Amino acid sequence: MRHWQRLKWRSSSFKIMDEIFSTILNETFTLTQLKLRLRILKSHLLNTFFGSDSPAEPLNQLDLDWQSSLPKTFYQHFNKDNVYDIFKDLESSLNQLQVLTIYLVFEVNDQISKELGTVARKTFNKPSLLLDIKYDSRLIAGCSLVWKGVYHDYSLISKIEGKKAEILQSFKKFLR
Repeated sequence: MRHWQRLKWRSSSFKIMDEIFSTILNETFTLTQLKLRLRILKSHLLNTFFGSDSPAEPLNQLDLDWQSSLPKTFYQHFNKDNVYDIFKDLESSLNQLQVLTIYLVFEVNDQISKELGTVARKTFNKPSLLLDIKYDSRLIAGCSLVWKGVYHDYSLISKIEGKKAEILQSFKKFLR
């Protein structure tokens, strides 16, 4: 293949990858959800193209709804010859995505993840931003965030720790 043909193929390949990622990320707000949906999609397509003796992974209603919400044109990007390469590229691209890690004092469901993800994408003006939501029982109200490797604590416990000496001094007045 000539150099310009390789560049043209690579350019169209990047465009296809961007389109696939944009479609998947449209209603995917967390890193965990993205990894699950990629696994579901890969399993479905491999089963479609190559068949399988073992049944596909059972899906909950939310995952079935997501899978059926993908436009028909989305599936046209895949065929027997490229499905493995596309997923290899998608999975290797995960490390390049922008992820905001949020530590909360409670577990979140899909609806809360969607609401948090929507607000984060608008706030940061990043339509492909993903959240990595983690539970932290040490927090008291509020949350803490990690963005681009920098930890920010917006919890009540951090405010108490910051004023610990002042709080202890106030209590000492009452102990006399």
